[in-house]
Amino acid sequence: MRHSSIFLALAIFIGIVASRPGQHKGGFAGVATFNDYSSQTSTVCGKMRPDNPSHFGAAASDISPQIAGPKCAGTIDMSMCQKGSPPSNYQGPSCPTSNCGLCYKVTNLGPYGTMNPDTDPAHAPATNKSMGSVIVQIIDSCPASHAANFCKVQIGIPANERCGDSETNQLDIDMSSYQALAGRPHGAVSHDRVYFLSSVYG
Repeated sequence: MRHSSIFLALAIFIGIVASRPGQHKGGFAGVATFNDYSSQTSTVCGKMRPDNPSHFGAAASDISPQIAGPKCAGTIDMSMCQKGSPPSNYQGPSCPTSNCGLCYKVTNLGPYGTMNPDTDPAHAPATNKSMGSVIVQIIDSCPASHAANFCKVQIGIPANERCGDSETNQLDIDMSSYQALAGRPHGAVSHDRVYFLSSVYG
């Protein structure tokens, strides 16, 4: 299971490209962070990479208003937090697998902090119109009740950058996608995170 990795932000557009029957057409916006899935030993979905080698892995926040499935188990207990991190013997909550396999098209729209994608998704900065797109597949969950996420409040990380905001759609995407999205390697700037806007079809 994935705790959110916080690193710069871009505005991106996300569209589901392989959705399940019965899903409605629509659109939504949110914030994405980036994670190194190659460093993990397990995921909620039981796979470390997408089915299609040209896609990128991602985790969805379990409390996102439009992309979350059922919530993960667990409670938020700040007493266990130690300078923004859980104790070394911490075991994260269990999570359902209902989102596993869903795919989203992600398109960069512009720098994080320059717009509010929830209220004005169409007005990304013109200088970012040429930013790239990738397809991501859900292979993990990013639980709000995971201590590696909620403990970050101690070091000033906002809820919408650690899978902790129930009013913001949040994805944690494999950092190997960053070059295609932003035109530079992940880590080239000190804080890499992104806005996204999504439409759903199928």
